[in-house]
Amino acid sequence: MELAYNIPQPSFPTLSVIMPVYNGAMTIVESLDSVFAQTSQPDEIIVVDDGSTDNTMDLVAGYGNKITVIKQKNKGHASARNLGIEQASGEFIAFLDADDIWASDKLEAQLHETDYADVIYTGVRNFGDCDRVSTQTFKNGKCVKGDHLCALLLDNFITHSSVMVRRDSVLAVGGYDTSFRTAPDWDLWLRMAEADMRFLGIPEPRTLYRWVPDSTSKDHQRTCKDRLRVVTNALDRADNSRVDNTVRKRALKNVWLTSAWFAANDRPRDAMKWYLRALSIQPTSGQAWVELIRTALQPYNTSGN
Repeated sequence: MELAYNIPQPSFPTLSVIMPVYNGAMTIVESLDSVFAQTSQPDEIIVVDDGSTDNTMDLVAGYGNKITVIKQKNKGHASARNLGIEQASGEFIAFLDADDIWASDKLEAQLHETDYADVIYTGVRNFGDCDRVSTQTFKNGKCVKGDHLCALLLDNFITHSSVMVRRDSVLAVGGYDTSFRTAPDWDLWLRMAEADMRFLGIPEPRTLYRWVPDSTSKDHQRTCKDRLRVVTNALDRADNSRVDNTVRKRALKNVWLTSAWFAANDRPRDAMKWYLRALSIQPTSGQAWVELIRTALQPYNTSGN
């Protein structure tokens, strides 16, 4: 006689997926299909239409009542996410942009960690217009452990579409700051780290991040200003006992260095100016000197400046 064993299944918290979208008809079906392909399905999927003018909503309508649709006038993704969070019923929320994709076991892997963290993120594989960036994050198989504040001040290494977060924790720090057109996620992670929220990283690349040529991150002047404001605001709030002067200098240097690196091909004059800003903070930065010289010697791009 065969014996039947009842293997207890893990009890996961309720989960809402929130996807903001503005004119995402070219990619949203692929993104949504990756949600429906998950080995552990969410309790609800919320699409927040940020005033789309293309046929995005016609495509979403094809999923019927499997998706909850919320509409607002075009106010930006930060506002759309806040609206989705307000309406969500899940204890945890997973964010997915309408041009990114999840591996089929992404949500299940994170749900197993919800007892231990308020913010759970995964490694990322980049694709699309990403010739100058690494193909994968956390290649060494390691993520930051424990307190994330100083690490996040130095770099926003958490990709938005990779995150699962406790809803009450986001609400406790006030949600997204809608005054940021770019980098509102970085600002949110920093405020959550300041509030001693628990962060946990899964290094495997269970999120696919699409780089697109017309991304808002290509507005280098605006992105640089937003990065600088995110970091300076966080440094103003930070206690000296938690964030020492060395981290403060490196954080500001990295803002200028990162902004310059992304702008180097499109706006070389801005890039050289920002590399010099980085060097004014840390004159011994070999990376800044190398990139400054490389940018100065590259063929002049008349479409950039």
